[in-house]
Amino acid sequence: MTLRPPAGLMRRALRRGLLGGHRGWQVGLVILVVIRLVGRVAKTGRPPVVHSERLRVGERLEIVHLGGREGSETASPPTGEGSA
Repeated sequence: MTLRPPAGLMRRALRRGLLGGHRGWQVGLVILVVIRLVGRVAKTGRPPVVHSERLRVGERLEIVHLGGREGSETASPPTGEGSA
C-alpha cells in the first residue's frame, strides 16, 4: 500500500487552491499534504539492503557492540572463544 497521491492531483490542488483561491481545493491540498507526510513518517515499504554477504559452511557472523552504556567509562571486553 502506498500513501502517495497522484502528482497531477497535487498540481491541480496547488493551482486551483492556492493560486485560484478555491476553498474546496485548499482543503483538498491540505489533505494531500498530510497524506504525503504520513507516508514519509510511516516509511511504507521495505528499507533498502545496505550490505549482503553469504556465509560458507563453517563460517560465522559475530555482532559485537563495543560502546559502553551512558555513565560507564569503558566498555567491557568481549568474552568467549578467541579472547585472551
